[in-house]
Amino acid sequence: MSYSYFTELPDRKIYSEGKGYLHFCGTSYLGMGSHPKLRQLLVDSILKHGPNHGSSRNSNVQLPVYETFEAHFAAEAEAEAAALLSSGFMAGQLAYNTLNPMVDLTWTAPDTHPAISSGISSPIGLSHQEWQQKCIAKSHELIGQKILLLSNAVNPLIPEIHDFAWTKLLSPSNKYFLLIDDSHAFGLLGKGIYGTFALWKNLPVELMICGSLGKALALPAGIILGNQSLLQKVRENAVFRTSSPPAPAFLNTFIEGQDIYFQQQKILRKHMSYMYSAIAKVEGFKMVPQYPVISFESTSWVDKLHQKGFIVSSFPYPSPDSPPINRIILSAWHLPTDLQTLVKAVEEMVDD
Repeated sequence: MSYSYFTELPDRKIYSEGKGYLHFCGTSYLGMGSHPKLRQLLVDSILKHGPNHGSSRNSNVQLPVYETFEAHFAAEAEAEAAALLSSGFMAGQLAYNTLNPMVDLTWTAPDTHPAISSGISSPIGLSHQEWQQKCIAKSHELIGQKILLLSNAVNPLIPEIHDFAWTKLLSPSNKYFLLIDDSHAFGLLGKGIYGTFALWKNLPVELMICGSLGKALALPAGIILGNQSLLQKVRENAVFRTSSPPAPAFLNTFIEGQDIYFQQQKILRKHMSYMYSAIAKVEGFKMVPQYPVISFESTSWVDKLHQKGFIVSSFPYPSPDSPPINRIILSAWHLPTDLQTLVKAVEEMVDD
């Protein structure tokens, strides 16, 4: 059964219909949205920059915070340049539309997010590893082609973290572009809180990374990372030049709140280590050590956890007719006692 919970502020505990539930769903992996120090920084930043800046990046009235943020994020991610958009989906679409006219072929990995696949069908029934092997084999049948590879950095539903070192096995007779959606990697995987660009920048591909900053980093914005020539094409695009940018206060909050982000990341890593050790041998659950998602198939467990006072993620995906995806999602907002209570409930539930 699917449950809905209504709240003014998502936090570690949610009250619904007079009952308190420990909150183990959503994408606030670092728990930034309810962090009191970060919220105060945001209030101060709103007083400094106002609630929004509706003018385009091409306007003759410029706010330096945008270029400051882009330069900072690019440097920390080890990319040559960055471009900010108002959403991750817009960033993904612009990244794809920048690369697509430059290539002859596009190969899309299984479960690639629509933000970067632009309606291109992903292979059905293939694992990511099987798709990789097909790409390698096909590349050796081609000569002189320009090929775009599309993939998420991570599949947060299974969960599964993708390794792109396999691109070294592609035939050198072609040129390759690799577009990765880092929406569920920012704040969690790669270099610090800045995603996976540094991991893959030396592969034999032209690398571009994009994604939403609205998950672990709690910023209502999207970003594109890449080399200067590709990012210049992004900046020349009418979508970038004419669209409203993200609210500047959030960007200032991120820059000034770096220590809070890294502190929350340390807390989450401790939580993941504890939970992985605690459930590693519990049949029916899947988790990888570096990622804060625990997946399971049994819908009855959703009901049992609800009755025990836990909110977990459970909804049909990718279409309304699809079977539900069931997950327990960890956040830095949890207390150690929350995790201990969850482990006890899981053990009791499995033993029933």
